[in-house]
Amino acid sequence: MTATPLVSVVVPCLNRIRFIVPTIESVLQQDYPRIECTVVDGGSTDGTLEILRQYDGRLRWLSEPDGGPPNAINKGWRMCSGEILAWLNADDLWALGAVRKVVDYFNEHPEADVVYGDCNIIDQKGEYIKTISVRDWNLRYAAEHCDHILFQPAAFMRRSILERVGWLYPQLCHDHDLWLRIGLLGGTFQHIPAILASARKHPENLGFRSELVIPLKLDLTKRFFSQPNLPESFSEIRARALSNAYLRGIDFVFFDSLPVFQKASMSLNLIRKAFRADSSNIIQVARSLLRLAVQIPLVVLLPYFPNWMVQMVRQMKRRIAV
Repeated sequence: MTATPLVSVVVPCLNRIRFIVPTIESVLQQDYPRIECTVVDGGSTDGTLEILRQYDGRLRWLSEPDGGPPNAINKGWRMCSGEILAWLNADDLWALGAVRKVVDYFNEHPEADVVYGDCNIIDQKGEYIKTISVRDWNLRYAAEHCDHILFQPAAFMRRSILERVGWLYPQLCHDHDLWLRIGLLGGTFQHIPAILASARKHPENLGFRSELVIPLKLDLTKRFFSQPNLPESFSEIRARALSNAYLRGIDFVFFDSLPVFQKASMSLNLIRKAFRADSSNIIQVARSLLRLAVQIPLVVLLPYFPNWMVQMVRQMKRRIAV
């Protein structure tokens, strides 16, 4: 890799007029000299294109119907020529100096395929909410616990690893899926203990649509464990991983703006499926039940506590006693 490699970032976009300017500016204000920015718009009708025209000459953009974010990002990456690739959703931000930190790290660690950092969470107005200090990458942990670990806005990849892994899978939760596939291929992940980006929390985020994201998380877990090149040692955690993927779905139920009775019903149904997927996953199931009891008043929860749940608790008690 050259000492000052070209960094190419793709911004997938569709009707993000409220957020697109701060996103673009966070790229253009980086102090690293070689950044190529491409906005791939899916056919916005909210005035986004007028804003993009104001940046002619400072970035590249196109607008045409596409197959969703993974398709748009793959399209943009193939148009780019950078040695280091990233994507930044049109509502997120890079931190000042992030790209230079990443390039310096890649130069110092030629073995690294993916470099990622910590991430701030901001609200619709750009106000700070909290900082997420992510853990070091561990493929087995990520697969077993349905945990994406990396925050996508703060992640950068060598083009070579993306070409080897076959780019993004054409389905949402594409970042989570990508980390698993890179890990399975033997890619090296390196964590920089620095804030590299901000992810914006707002009602249009995928995490607020539990009916969509829960099946996606289950699907990517099943897909991972069905791959022919999966190490033999991973087969022993397949049932546990599926059970934990159901329990992970409870997080998205609580992110969603649903009535409390619907959250109770959906969460208990996920717990039922988690227990059936792996009845030995007692501790995690019990923790999820305790979480529900804490977060949802019992007067709301009890009507959704059917006979199968009572039987499951009895089984859990017998297992714990043994």
